[in-house]
Amino acid sequence: MKQIVIYGIGKMAEFISYSFQNDSDYEVVAFCVDDAYLETSQKTFLGCPVLGFADILEQFPPDSFLMHLAVGRNNARQIIFEKVLEAGYSFANYICSKANVWPDLVIGRNVFIDQACVFHPYVTIGDNSMFIAARIGHHCSVGSHSLLSGVSLAGNVSIGDNCFMGINSGAKENVRIGDHNTIGAGCFITKNTENGTLIYQAKTVQKTVLSKNIVLFNNAKKPE
Repeated sequence: MKQIVIYGIGKMAEFISYSFQNDSDYEVVAFCVDDAYLETSQKTFLGCPVLGFADILEQFPPDSFLMHLAVGRNNARQIIFEKVLEAGYSFANYICSKANVWPDLVIGRNVFIDQACVFHPYVTIGDNSMFIAARIGHHCSVGSHSLLSGVSLAGNVSIGDNCFMGINSGAKENVRIGDHNTIGAGCFITKNTENGTLIYQAKTVQKTVLSKNIVLFNNAKKPE
């Protein structure tokens, strides 16, 4: 069984570690954090040691262990990816056995695809990208260092590097989304976007009322 180190100790790391441990041929043996953020009070996480990157290099060297980066923020994950790659580590990919993918899927390094994903044929994925409940149409491509969560892409959509698409967002067929785009929840893209584009919906006004004041069914008898 191959052994991996998970970079991160947040909720995303917990989720990704669980996925590897229960649905892969990998064994998680340690967790890594930046040396500056290593808390002396937290020595273990999910039963495994938590170490700074310098100690990981010494105790879990790249010639014997793989790495997977469980960091949600794209720019932070890219910085870590480049540092870990320079240190000589190879990366483990995770594709859930419950995900719907075709055998011609082309993916890079450090890619995570969860159980709710559906990928059509002729899909290409770059390095260091994450997919949570994403539906990716045929002939789509997604660049590196991107995160798509609850997304639906029609056929032949191209997503650039370092992009984020939020829950219930999507894109129509033949659209190209540029690099460093942030597409907010509920947004549907119908035309090409430039690099560095931010698209979001107007804020929804939320009202709070006591549920006991809401009458769903009126059982009172009508006067005869």
